[in-house]
Amino acid sequence: MYPVREWNKPSFGMAILLLIFIMVFLLPSCKKEEGLGGTGAISGTIIEQFYNDDYSSLVYQKAAVDEEVFMMFGEDKNLGDRTFTSITGNFRFNYLFPGRYYIYYQSRDSTSILDEIHEKLYLVDMDRGEEVDLGNLVKLSTLDYNDGAAIIKGVVKVIKYVDESRWPNLVIEYIDFAHEHEVYLKSGNHTFYDERIRTQHDGYFEFSNLIPGDYLVFLYSDDVTRVIKNVVLKFEVTISEFDQVVDLGEITIENL
Repeated sequence: MYPVREWNKPSFGMAILLLIFIMVFLLPSCKKEEGLGGTGAISGTIIEQFYNDDYSSLVYQKAAVDEEVFMMFGEDKNLGDRTFTSITGNFRFNYLFPGRYYIYYQSRDSTSILDEIHEKLYLVDMDRGEEVDLGNLVKLSTLDYNDGAAIIKGVVKVIKYVDESRWPNLVIEYIDFAHEHEVYLKSGNHTFYDERIRTQHDGYFEFSNLIPGDYLVFLYSDDVTRVIKNVVLKFEVTISEFDQVVDLGEITIENL
């Protein structure tokens, strides 16, 4: 017969060592890293701001609807999760374990020379069960000068002088509407004009689909003193509403 061995109850010291072993070696294997399955949440609201093309003027802003928002888990560069904003611009990532998260979405970069699209990145370190609200986040977009609905219009009339007459004793031959006369439009701080149109048979011209902002309308007239060839007639216009109509009225040029 084999001898029966009695199992000896471990001593108190051995029990402590066993507990330490479990805590040190076994518990870390149960630790949850960043990812889905927890009780935390990250939310925010994206506001889209529309500027003119040189960012000198904020045209308007609104909630960014159906904007794609991305998430990375910790230092893992792969996409962890994504969602879309609601009609109010809100987004929310639910069921997150504690850890580090990166939230990002695409926006234009007003500091870039090429006005490139880049990723706006936000770092969030969250505890167990924490709900983090990032508040209002800004997405930048730009508009061309003719992406609006405003109008600048006017009528050009011409005074035609008798060819043989000279200033200051000019003789008027006739006054009529200026047909096919060039009118120019320059937007904001642009160096060169943005649009050039010609007047209609009744002298009418119209620059349409303009966004709010500052504009310069100009056209050329003969210099009746004959010191120089042309003089420039300039009209500064500020549009403050989307559907605003600015009427410059009758503009008179002179023709020798």
